[in-house]
Amino acid sequence: MHGDWAVVLAVKPPAAAKTRLRGALPAVPHELLALALALDTATAALASPEVAEVIAVTDDPGAAAALAALGARPVPEPSGGGLNPAFTSGAAAAHDRPVAALQADLPALATAELSAALRESGEGFARRYAADAPGTGTVLLTAPPGVRLDPRFGPGSAAAHAASGAVPLAGRWPTLRRDVDTAADLAAAAALGLGPHTARLVGYGAGMQGTVATYDPDSRSGTLLLDDGTQVTYPAAAFDASGLRLLRLGQRVRIEQDQSGVVTRLTIPTLP
Repeated sequence: MHGDWAVVLAVKPPAAAKTRLRGALPAVPHELLALALALDTATAALASPEVAEVIAVTDDPGAAAALAALGARPVPEPSGGGLNPAFTSGAAAAHDRPVAALQADLPALATAELSAALRESGEGFARRYAADAPGTGTVLLTAPPGVRLDPRFGPGSAAAHAASGAVPLAGRWPTLRRDVDTAADLAAAAALGLGPHTARLVGYGAGMQGTVATYDPDSRSGTLLLDDGTQVTYPAAAFDASGLRLLRLGQRVRIEQDQSGVVTRLTIPTLP
């Protein structure tokens, strides 16, 4: 990271977050899905050359540890909680950097789109905001050094930010604007391409497919290249559960995973 921006994420305890998304993946505990959204958002932000640091405002120890492992800096949530106080507290922790308050439910976020939005935000001295896909909410609010962030997130926040003097950003940026509150939103994000943490959960029990990259007949284990480009390992237990006698390099397989992403079984795809 070489840029100047401090990106602030406000991360609720995953078990209590994203209530309208509950049940979207019946085989996956809700808190794992809520956390995965934040981890993919943080991953995309951390990869941006415009970003100097990612500040994660949270009081959840598990979320703080997971985000810190990615490279984010956790800071405690202010007393009383609330999204806007959390963003204000995170902005204060950024000191004299330009600040970008970013919603933490953008699992399809492309680093290039966030970088473009931050570059546009750096033009001039106004607060800037990006509305969500429907156009009523806000996914990004920025402020240059010395300008108060003044976040007004919540229902109708796009209009609230405009009324407060923030200037709308012009870019289309479909992955930046695609926040996830419902199962339909998650499906729309999946169509854009999910980050690795959310994609792993969406694929849990759903028959993700990939190609055999390596196979060691002695250990009965190896690696697979999934269709989303992710490389995963499979243990001997997964091969043994498949009922297969061997695997060939380049062979197509369907995989089953447990909730932590470990491959538990391989099968050969069949035509419908």
